[in-house]
Amino acid sequence: MDLVEKGKEAMGGVEKFFAKLPGIKGYREKEMRREADRRLREGLARRLSAQRRRLSALQLDLLKAGGLEWMDDLDRVVGKLQLLIDRINRADYGYAPFFDLERIKEEALDRLAQFDQALAERLPEVVTGVDNVATAVTAKEGIGDALGSLTDVLVELNELFGQRDEAIRAVEIGD
Repeated sequence: MDLVEKGKEAMGGVEKFFAKLPGIKGYREKEMRREADRRLREGLARRLSAQRRRLSALQLDLLKAGGLEWMDDLDRVVGKLQLLIDRINRADYGYAPFFDLERIKEEALDRLAQFDQALAERLPEVVTGVDNVATAVTAKEGIGDALGSLTDVLVELNELFGQRDEAIRAVEIGD
């Protein structure tokens, strides 16, 4: 069951009554879709922030282990991860005050949520990448490869998120 359906089940009697009124039903369902997407993005940003904190701790470990040569590379990886987190936190959720209620269709909101779900499904790749960096730092070998692999994943995720932005622009112009 998706978050929109859970939201419908959690509605109280008065909410259910008003939700059945003409014009209100569509508006309420759109708001539930937006809320579900917002919650998904907030959870994703929290989990990615936990991985960023792990990387920051690894910076100290790397420095203590004499891995000064890798600090710039690790800083760039942390920066790419922070960029993704910031983009997710500031993401548009398919609403702006100048939109007519009929202009944004549920399908468009669902399409935005699909982008966010696709990012969430790729979170294990980030966790694995950070795990690999941690293992390489501990072993003091393979650090460059581990950082390179994690960088590749973060670049792909940022590109995927860029496609979400394109979908929002398509919604704004009515495509």
